[in-house]
Parts: sequence; structure tokens; C-alpha cells
Amino acid sequence: MEDLIRKAQKGDKEAFTKIIYQIRHELYKIARCRLSCEADIEDAIQETIIETYKSIKKLKKIESYKKWIFTILINKCNCIYKKNKSRNISFEDLELENVYYSNETYDELENSDFYFILKGLNYNERISLILFYLEDYTIKEISHILKTNENTIKTRLKRGKEKIRSKILKGNK
Repeated sequence: MEDLIRKAQKGDKEAFTKIIYQIRHELYKIARCRLSCEADIEDAIQETIIETYKSIKKLKKIESYKKWIFTILINKCNCIYKKNKSRNISFEDLELENVYYSNETYDELENSDFYFILKGLNYNERISLILFYLEDYTIKEISHILKTNENTIKTRLKRGKEKIRSKILKGNK
């Protein structure tokens, strides 16, 4: 992967495409954690890819490329979320949000029970749990990505797990 990043930094478009292709599922999972509308998720990912492509030469630590891209994505998602926070949602929008437009089957769609459980958590708990359990980041790395204190991340993980445990024991009531 490091070779691909070096090539992409030198302007190799094919290498950059391969990098994005390899992490596309992770990008989707993270964007889906913050945004519910498929169009917004796609916009956030697309804006992230564009910004990443334009600034990949600025990446100093090649081994940290995922953290770097995820930080950009989270910022894009937050901007879209804030922009659309007050928009009215119609029944048509709700219906369309449950439809997936791509022909690809993403791993996270197969784990819909996991996402149903996460839906009851607040954004900070969801993103922390996804980065920790699905993406295997350490608490320190999550703290860096989310620009938050490590103890805050620990608290979010603990609260999120407690809410999930409670939801499972109550039978999703």
C-alpha cells in the first residue's frame, strides 16, 4: 500500500484509484455513521476523494494515510450534517434513504443488525465504536482522528457498549 501512496503522491492516478478502491467500504461505513441519506453519504465520500486527491502530496506520514483520509471524511460529513440539519424530510426521502443505489454489496449492509443497534446511539458513540471495533483503531488513534481527549473516547465506548447491552437485554424495546 505504501508503494501505491508514493506513486499517487507523484501524480499516478491509477495508484490513487487503487487506494480509494481498497478503502471504499471503510469510507462508506464511517460516512453512514454520521449521515443517513444515501445522497449525502455519496457526496461526503466524493468530496473526500477530491480533497484527498488534490492534497495527497502534502501527506507526510505515509503509514497514517487512513487516519488522514478518515479525518477528512469526518470533517466533510460534519459539514454536510450541519448544512442539512434543518431540512425537512418527506416520506419520499425516507423511502429513498433505505434503498442502496450501487450494484456492489457492501459488507456493512450484510451486518444490518449491527447498524440497527448502533442507530440508537448518538453520533459520537457510533463513530467511536465503529472506529474501535470495525476499523481496529486504538483509543489513541481514535482520539487523534476525532480530535478528542482519550478519556472522552473511553467514556463514549463504555456508554455505547452499555446502551447496546441494555438494548439487547430489553429485546430492542
